[in-house]
Amino acid sequence: MGSEYNETRNQHFISQAEQRLNASNPTAASHKSKIYVFNIVNRDDYKVTLEGSAARSIVNNLSMFDLFSFDILDRTQLRRNFEALFHKYEISVAENTKNLLSKLNSQDGDIKNEIIALFSSKLLGFIRNPYSVQKVINTFSLLAKHSPTDPSLLADYQVILNGKRPHQIHLCKQLGITDVQYAEWLRIIFMLLSPMRQNSLNFFEETIKSLFEDKNLYAGVFVWEYDNDCCLLSDRAFSQPIESTIHLSFSFNLCATAFIDYIFADPEALVQGKAAPAFIAQASASWRRRPHAQINVTFIRNNIEMLKCYNRRVIYQSHKHVYCSKSVGILT
Repeated sequence: MGSEYNETRNQHFISQAEQRLNASNPTAASHKSKIYVFNIVNRDDYKVTLEGSAARSIVNNLSMFDLFSFDILDRTQLRRNFEALFHKYEISVAENTKNLLSKLNSQDGDIKNEIIALFSSKLLGFIRNPYSVQKVINTFSLLAKHSPTDPSLLADYQVILNGKRPHQIHLCKQLGITDVQYAEWLRIIFMLLSPMRQNSLNFFEETIKSLFEDKNLYAGVFVWEYDNDCCLLSDRAFSQPIESTIHLSFSFNLCATAFIDYIFADPEALVQGKAAPAFIAQASASWRRRPHAQINVTFIRNNIEMLKCYNRRVIYQSHKHVYCSKSVGILT
């Protein structure tokens, strides 16, 4: 499953590649990249304060020791974790971000691959975020009740169940979760990212595919870019632009000067109360007769009011910290 023993102890839950897109020194060598850290003082009033006087090294930022390690060999530096599985989604995030923004600015409509690949990378940030453990468990609770039928995968799964995790007590205390929650979270990550059959998509990719290919579902993407202003990065990796049980929505930081919103909704529910019922029913029927699903992409530049809304939402919904390429000039 791509979880051979390795020596990676410092494990990022928001990849260094994503953080470097928000670096205060974007032209520096990757190992020298830094980012400004802000403490949330009052989320209701959107008040933050700069932590320290200097930017923090990205190498040790938004990471924890052995966060994803599920088996550590005695008296060695070797451990098994999900680093290799995560790498698949991290490796192209910078390229996809730059390509998407470049294509949008040149009015190149060939952006479907970047839109879906970025959603995959960003959604993984939610799934592996230690401050969202209970939310991930609630979202994928059924998945944790199943186990692989393939003998090789089942053997790997048993290691997750019974592996040596001497760090677990300290880590659970640090995160405010129980041993049971931690173990269930690791099982969910395994079941999501491990292909259950050879040459097939894993459950994570199947879920994303179904969202974008359901022709009965409205898939809306809004990309917001700015010339100079700063888009915050959340320690939770995402925020929700719409508080609704009907619509599925996510906001993600793209880079220091851009963010992206994804909205998946029933088209009839989306316009409920905004038009006559007969018109809504007719329009909905027409929508569902479409031969193929569509991704509706809107690109907006330098809308300051939306940036204020985004940054405030990030501050309100983050755990304890937000991150930025600048130490001053944050719009809240």
